Amino acid sequence: MDDIARRIESAYGSLAEPRFDSVAAALDARPYDALMAEVARVFVVEEDTDPDDDHGFVYGLDRAGLRWVLMLSVVGPYAAFARLSDAWDDVLTPASPDLRDEERWLLDVLSRAGLRALTRAELEDPIDLRLFSVGPGEVRVFHALFTDSPGLPWDRETLRRLGIL
Repeated sequence: MDDIARRIESAYGSLAEPRFDSVAAALDARPYDALMAEVARVFVVEEDTDPDDDHGFVYGLDRAGLRWVLMLSVVGPYAAFARLSDAWDDVLTPASPDLRDEERWLLDVLSRAGLRALTRAELEDPIDLRLFSVGPGEVRVFHALFTDSPGLPWDRETLRRLGIL
């Protein structure tokens, strides 16, 4: 976890007074376009990145009626990959049980690209980063790496309370 926290602090310059200009520049540079072109050979890909809130790229993936979400951070070499229904059902990593062939393939592609798919536990780790939309004490590694949106996408109770579900 220390490595992730160091990368987060390095990317923002400070946890207490973060700068977002490097995140905006990295989003503009679109570093994952070639990777996503490879992913699009296996999945139907729909980008859903919001440059005002996201600290990486957000993609909806579809194959044979099954859906996933893939988030690629520009803060560090990290990914979040999950099976999807109305919320995130399972956060997937190479160590996840019962991976489907296409999930295993995607995780291998991410690894070869130098990206590490984080576990749900890693994504839930608190970090004392000051963000605009996520309140103090509620910021998790997920928010620091991927999006400044309240709640965690697998926490259905919070998502209902926020009116998202």
